[in-house]
Amino acid sequence: MTVNPLDLFSGKPVITNRSIHIDRGLTVHYRHDLPGALDAPQGLSHHMLTFFLSVNQRQITHLDEWGEYDGKMEPGDFYLCPAGRYGFTRWQSVDKTLHIVIEPNFLDKIAVDTECISPGKIELLPVLKASDHKLESLVQLFLAELDQSDLGERLYLESLSSMLGVHLLRQYCNITPDFRQYCDGLAPHRLNAVLEYIQAQLHQELSLDEIATQIGMSRCYFATQFKQAMGITPHQYVSQQRIERAKQYLRLHKLSITDVALECGFANQSHLTKVFKKQTGTTPKAYREQL
Repeated sequence: MTVNPLDLFSGKPVITNRSIHIDRGLTVHYRHDLPGALDAPQGLSHHMLTFFLSVNQRQITHLDEWGEYDGKMEPGDFYLCPAGRYGFTRWQSVDKTLHIVIEPNFLDKIAVDTECISPGKIELLPVLKASDHKLESLVQLFLAELDQSDLGERLYLESLSSMLGVHLLRQYCNITPDFRQYCDGLAPHRLNAVLEYIQAQLHQELSLDEIATQIGMSRCYFATQFKQAMGITPHQYVSQQRIERAKQYLRLHKLSITDVALECGFANQSHLTKVFKKQTGTTPKAYREQL
């Protein structure tokens, strides 16, 4: 019987750990571990990508007939165990890792979105030890979201998960995908429909799937064409619009800053303050006092 990789960690000695579940069956799990081992003799139910954030002097990773690695792992190294594979891993020193656990049909959904591979033909290939600069940059973005006291916006996390899925299909799949190229961006009527929808929904949580559905597109191609049309990503646009609306409310002096945050779709006042300061260089309170 296969096992979820996250269940393998249950009861293992750990210094600290935290997780964030995104969408379509993708979970990002950070761990600061004491020496230990994980065994999956019956195989994994999910894909597991393990990215090393610290030096591990000796890591032993065995993946069925694919082989075994026994040696040092440096920050930036990773191994990838596809669903259905059986094996084990051992580590002999305290280490820090980021595990991305992915349901098998996650990649099928990305393939459908991008029309790059027939979903039934997708096979993720095992990796015992490798480094990948693109993957490392995505891991650092996921890690930054885990480090926030208020976990990231759904729209942003969905974008990261889609980028990860596309990268895995491009680099670690048994078949080279054929991604369609779009150069013109969204047609004006579609773009206007999207912008009107976003403005009407700024006060609540937004998702790429929900926005893309408004114009009958998959979320991957919507995100690509939106950026071509607007010059920024959907997440960046929504964030900018929320800050502009927050400025409007702050000028009125009728709402508390906490209420302004909620009216503009932020999780809380600290979330608003963080984004507001990043975009304007000042805090909502200071901005209001300057009026």
